[in-house]
Amino acid sequence: MRHFVFIILLISSIILNAQNKPINDGFVQFFYENGKVSSEGTMRNGKPDGFWKTYYPNGKIKSEGNRKFFMLDSTWVFFNEKGDTSQIINYKQDKKNGYLYTYQWTYDSLGNKNGGLIAKELYIDDIKQGLSYYFKNNKLQKIVNYKNGKKSGLSKEFDENGNLITLIEYSNDFVIQREYINRTDDKGLKQGYWKTFYPNDKIQKEIFYKNDTITGIYKEFDINGKLLIKKLYQKGILIADSIKDSLEVLDWKEEFYENGKRKYYGAFKNGVKVGLHKEYDPEGKAIVAKEYDDNGNLIAEGIVDSLDRKQSEWKIYYETNELKAKGKYLNNLPTGTWIYYYPDGNIEQMGTYKKGKIDGKWVWYYPNKQIWREEYYDLGKEEGSFIEYNDSGKVILKGQYSDGERTGFWIYQVGDITEMGKYTEGAKDSIWKSIYSNGKLAEIGTYVQGYPNGKYKWYYPNGKLKCEGYYVMGRKEKNWYFMDENGLLYLTITYKNDKEFKLNGVKIKLPKGSFE
Repeated sequence: MRHFVFIILLISSIILNAQNKPINDGFVQFFYENGKVSSEGTMRNGKPDGFWKTYYPNGKIKSEGNRKFFMLDSTWVFFNEKGDTSQIINYKQDKKNGYLYTYQWTYDSLGNKNGGLIAKELYIDDIKQGLSYYFKNNKLQKIVNYKNGKKSGLSKEFDENGNLITLIEYSNDFVIQREYINRTDDKGLKQGYWKTFYPNDKIQKEIFYKNDTITGIYKEFDINGKLLIKKLYQKGILIADSIKDSLEVLDWKEEFYENGKRKYYGAFKNGVKVGLHKEYDPEGKAIVAKEYDDNGNLIAEGIVDSLDRKQSEWKIYYETNELKAKGKYLNNLPTGTWIYYYPDGNIEQMGTYKKGKIDGKWVWYYPNKQIWREEYYDLGKEEGSFIEYNDSGKVILKGQYSDGERTGFWIYQVGDITEMGKYTEGAKDSIWKSIYSNGKLAEIGTYVQGYPNGKYKWYYPNGKLKCEGYYVMGRKEKNWYFMDENGLLYLTITYKNDKEFKLNGVKIKLPKGSFE
């Protein structure tokens, strides 16, 4: 956005110069007071078009890119004052389309530079879509999937060696599931599940390690997810070499009291506990139930009834034995208070269930113990107040829900901008405005059923009007006015049906199909 604003300011400078003296069409140059070129490019009909370059006062290039029919088009490259690339942005008809590359550089006292690519983000019509890639020290750190500008679906995190270590499932920018894989302990020993994947994200191999030794089931799959190989290990020793062998060694163990009542019941696979194991009192009532995965790891323990339905207190564990969650069941459905934990023992989230659905107050925490968000539910649907914080404790999102949809007044904190307005049945409604950190108005407009409608205004941090335009249910119409930071008008664009029709009153003659 800051580079788009810079390009608009470039046009402002050019047109303001044009007000002082006539500018002929063709190649032109503008200069700083020190005599160095500030910008150069082609003018057509008194406005910049074609290829343009801008420069810093020290003569280093600042930006270069193309305009087609006066609109930003193809690749624009931006540079810092030392001449190193800071961003590469692809445009089509004034909107970001394609990958946006962001670079970051640091320099030591001798002028040596370090850094490189930190983000590769896909935009379609100015909105993040699909996979974006984030880097640290020139190594891939995160792959995040976006849908309509919000995190959605599967995202991945990598360690400094390039190993995939976390799988995160997002829905509408919220984390709904997190799985830790391919991890080592502080001694460098592999612990828990290690997984590899095909390019289509289908699992390729799944291996469980305990103290760097394969333990339990080893699996391999084809690219479509079909199981190909299944082997059973105990402390690194191969016990069963095929799916058939591993099934054949399943053994049920049963013990009884002297009165004939069952004392113990459970399944073993080559001596390894698997599935549900139950212990009974002398009256034949189950008093302890434990669940094991195919690798013999305890994954849950609690109480079951005669129908094997979970009842009362239960604990759930990570594959590496750390407590993952604890709470109560009623007839196999979670009920009452539940607490979920990170592997290090810090609380991840806590709240209540009712009739098997989340209900009442739920609180999420960051790994550093700061509150992440507080929300309320009514039998699985958001209901009541919602607050989200950043990891420093500052409120970044606040509002109300009704029957699972946003309603009433909401406030967002995005960088240095605070956005606020009203929702009706999950859609933006009435007046919305944004405020700079200095308290001055950044933008204001009206929404109807989630679409901007009517007059909309944007302002500079100094309070001067930056842009004023008109929407009809989300589509740009009529005259749009652009001002510089001193409040002087430098550009007027007339829209018809969301497409540019005139620039400064001159009709744009576009080739047939240029907006298709």
